[in-house]
Amino acid sequence: MPASLRQIEAFYWTAKLGGFTEASRHLNLAQSTVSKRIIELEAVIGGPLFDRTSHALRLTRAGEASLPIATEMLALEPRFREAAGGAATFSGPFRFGTTELVALTWLPKLIVAMKHDYPNVVPVPEVAASVDLFGKLAATELDLVIALDPPQTPEFTALPLDTVQLEWVSAPGFGPEENLIPLGEMARYPILTQTQGSGLQKLVLDWAVANGLAINHIVQCNSLNVLAALAAAGLGVTFLTASYFGPEIANGRLRVIRTEPPIPPLRYHAVHRKGDISPLAARIAAIAQQSCDFSARSLPRD
Repeated sequence: MPASLRQIEAFYWTAKLGGFTEASRHLNLAQSTVSKRIIELEAVIGGPLFDRTSHALRLTRAGEASLPIATEMLALEPRFREAAGGAATFSGPFRFGTTELVALTWLPKLIVAMKHDYPNVVPVPEVAASVDLFGKLAATELDLVIALDPPQTPEFTALPLDTVQLEWVSAPGFGPEENLIPLGEMARYPILTQTQGSGLQKLVLDWAVANGLAINHIVQCNSLNVLAALAAAGLGVTFLTASYFGPEIANGRLRVIRTEPPIPPLRYHAVHRKGDISPLAARIAAIAQQSCDFSARSLPRD
């Protein structure tokens, strides 16, 4: 009896994730089903693929030799289906993460483009802080992350997207009288930021401290819109994208305070795992590169 792709898939994910429980969760199968498929595969090849005598699940020599070939076979399967049936052969949920700024601007445009190119794929977005999203990407809980400051690891491939330009903003009657000040003078005011884990927060505050800003008082919030409202209420200064909050600046609810040096542009990336057997994450990353537009608003606001 020849080995089946389902058996090879069960072997691959058990080896990749380090356990039957993890593989069954990833494949959305009962653990007994995953174990059964591996036992059937071992019967086909005539020997064990895993050493079950130790506490940690380990590959045998046969398992180590077979895993690269299993990876190739599983990677060829979606390519075969696509060649035969086109993009419609990709189906099911596609789990990806974005930061709040992406969700507020061009996430709807991205989903429309995804559905156009892959009509049977179901987008499942998650909005969270960058550090949390990259953790879930490493744990195979997400297939793609669109965020700032990707980890420098050979396990990830990062496709560069557009940059965003942040500006210090406050209420018109709050903060310095001048519209251009040395960066160090920002230490005189409470600074409103996103909570820890935000790529924006980390990159800007790390840059500010490195450039001599002594931060004395930080108020944290996990919503950019709430931060803008707090700043407009005169509770502190914050850093936001002037393009997105242009209406609030134009109608006088917020004012821009320029510093010397200015906040440098920050680049977003679409990041996926390098060793994924499916090409879909890389394809969606390319769609994200075409869809990226931080000047958009996902919903109009008064």
